[in-house]
Amino acid sequence: MTETMFCYCCRVHHPKDQMRPFRTKLGDRWRCIRSIEAATRARAERDAFGQQQTEINREDSRRIAERSVMQRHERPQHP
Repeated sequence: MTETMFCYCCRVHHPKDQMRPFRTKLGDRWRCIRSIEAATRARAERDAFGQQQTEINREDSRRIAERSVMQRHERPQHP
């Protein structure tokens, strides 16, 4: 199983080989290569990247919520 790390920028877990330490005012934090490269692009491209990541995060949250609802309905009801 591949080890993953949390990217503080896009708030997603990525494989360790896609992560790099990134210096911030508060010290080094882990950030994915994809978000580092996106930050160097023009503003319109950065905004598009942010919107894309927001949609990915919303879809993940929706799937998790659906799974949670389905699990509640699948549990046997105890009188």
